[in-house]
Amino acid sequence: MKYCPECKRQFTEVWLSFCPDDGTPLIHELTPAQDPNWNPNIRPPKVDTPSEQATQWLPRDPPLPGGWVAPDERPPMSPGAWTPPPPPYSPPINKQASQGLAIASMITAIAGVVTGGCLGPVPGIVGVVMGLIALSQIKKEPDKFGGKPFATAGVIIGAVSILFYVVLLLWFLAALFFG
Repeated sequence: MKYCPECKRQFTEVWLSFCPDDGTPLIHELTPAQDPNWNPNIRPPKVDTPSEQATQWLPRDPPLPGGWVAPDERPPMSPGAWTPPPPPYSPPINKQASQGLAIASMITAIAGVVTGGCLGPVPGIVGVVMGLIALSQIKKEPDKFGGKPFATAGVIIGAVSILFYVVLLLWFLAALFFG
């Protein structure tokens, strides 16, 4: 309940803060309403001493820090200032690493095996050399160069191809000497 200190008129509108008659700021009344129909049994006094009954409607002292506060006596919670939501998650953009030398190593080694004996051990040797260079580059700068599985496959297939030609050469030499 609010009242005007000039004209002594009472107002119950919550939104009203100035007297509409004279413009005086309204004062919150801290005592029970001056209503003739007011029933003290609705909210009975909490004290029996007449000297304290006049101040029982005044706000209480703030609680000590960390003390318990009744839920109806807590200040209203405000959500705080609005903050924009965080940006949506986007995975880091992984720049495509260069795989050219590693893929060339694998393709050259496979081509040496597929062509049979037309080119001899040359594609196998080239595949092993390119694969080893690619693995060296990948080891030095893994964020710039990629394709380790391709380079490894090129080295292994090229080595198998070279090993096949070495065994074939030894077989021809053994056949030549041992008749």
